[in-house]
Order: sequence, then structure tokens, then C-alpha cells
Amino acid sequence: MIAHQLAAAGMPPEYPYPQSPAYTSGVFGGWTLVRKPAESRELGYYSGLDVEPPGHYIVHGGDIWMSTSRLERESHALHLKHARGRVVVCGVGMGMFLFNIALLPQVTEIIAVDRDPAVFDLVRKGAGFEKWVGGDKIRFLHRDMMELTAADLGPAPIDYLYIDIWPELGDPVALQQTQAVQKVVKAKAVGWWGQELDFVEWAYRRATPELQASRFAPTFDDLRDFIAMTGLPMGDLTEAYAEACRRAADVYAMYGILDFAVAARHERELQAAM
Repeated sequence: MIAHQLAAAGMPPEYPYPQSPAYTSGVFGGWTLVRKPAESRELGYYSGLDVEPPGHYIVHGGDIWMSTSRLERESHALHLKHARGRVVVCGVGMGMFLFNIALLPQVTEIIAVDRDPAVFDLVRKGAGFEKWVGGDKIRFLHRDMMELTAADLGPAPIDYLYIDIWPELGDPVALQQTQAVQKVVKAKAVGWWGQELDFVEWAYRRATPELQASRFAPTFDDLRDFIAMTGLPMGDLTEAYAEACRRAADVYAMYGILDFAVAARHERELQAAM
């Protein structure tokens, strides 16, 4: 599929669409929760350019770290689908992912890890935490995820680990940090924010120059090799997930800085000039 067709395809229909808690703007330590009052036009994660409704976002150090945008919701959807049993979430952010997995009957316990306790305050006071359905499942743990110990998690096994601590997609240390945390957590299944794009970038970098120059699109075999390379129990070794990764990559290629995205834009520019 070419670029505009992939963007039009939207989020995989089998993925649940995350909902937003009732936010109240405010300042919580170094974090500011801000209301976005008007509609805008933005790209999603799987979906293309479309109307973005009013919502909220958080600012830290002058940068926007998270929002209720379609990009954020769509990029969490796979992990919402997989969450079950005892779940460890590293990176609390605005609490939107926590809000959604707490609603799930198949999720029995949530350990929410963050190195900045101000985000716990943000969730408790700025996200209507006292009214959350399933909020009693959540235990907030003030810890740098790279310093987690087995004692922090308790003796029972962890069923799902999800990590979302990076301000931008495609962080070069995301996979390495996820692998390090998983060595301690030993979850039955693992996911991290933006893993689809990390997979596509890995596949692009190992491809031949001929493949890189010919509308590169990773294959199912690439996905199988990537999952094996990570050593992580990611699951989703299916053609449907490979297609979802291609969708995400095609949208990201409209603006992103990873190598495959820059190459895709360059190719489109060459074609447009012909």
C-alpha cells in the first residue's frame, strides 16, 4: 500500500480505543496540566491527518510530554489490548493508560512506577482519580525504573510490563532500557511505547541499499527476526501486526526523524519533482 492509502486505513479495528479521564488543569510540581480548548488538525499514530478535538496535555521543562491526542491514544491501544493480570507500568504521565487498564476486569493489580512523585499528585488531583473505576487496583511506586528490584514487585509473577517514559517516539535507548527492566520484572509479556517504529527502523537499517531505495516496507519475516533479536516476549507475531507496524511507519514518515522516515520523504520529493 502507498502512503495515502496506509494513512487512510486508520487504527487496526481490533484495537480498543483508550478513553480519557476527567482532567482538571493545574500545576503539580514541575508538571503543568493544560487544557487544549479548540479543535485542530493533527496526525494520529495509525491514522492520518484529521480533526483533533479539544483535550489536555502536560508540560515539563517547557516541552509537551504527553497529551490526550489521537496519536497518544492510538499508540497505547495495542498495550491496552494486551494488559491482564498483574501489570507493571513504568512512566505514569497523565495517567490515561492507567485509567484505561484499571477499567479492565482481566487486570487484577497495577504497579505504577515513576521517579517523580509529582506525577502521582497530578493523577490523584488532576485526573479525578477518586472516581476511577478500578482505581483501587493501582499501587504507586516512587522509583526510577532502572533501579527496580524484585522486592518492589512482590512474589507473584507479573503478566504484562509496559514502559512509556520517553518524550519522543523513536528514542534510541528505548529498546535497551526495556530489556534491562524486563530482566528484573520477568513479565510474561512486554511492550513499550513506539515499539512499532523501533521495529521498522531496525528492519530498514539491516536492509540492502536496493531495498532501502524501493519504497521500503518491513515484512513478516523482519518482524519475526526483530522479536527474536529483542529477546522479549512481545507476542503479536502475526501478519496483521506487521501491517499495523507498516501503518504506523507510514504516518510517522510524514514528519519523523528516524532514518526510514527521512528516506521515505526524500523518495516522495523525488517523485513529485519528476
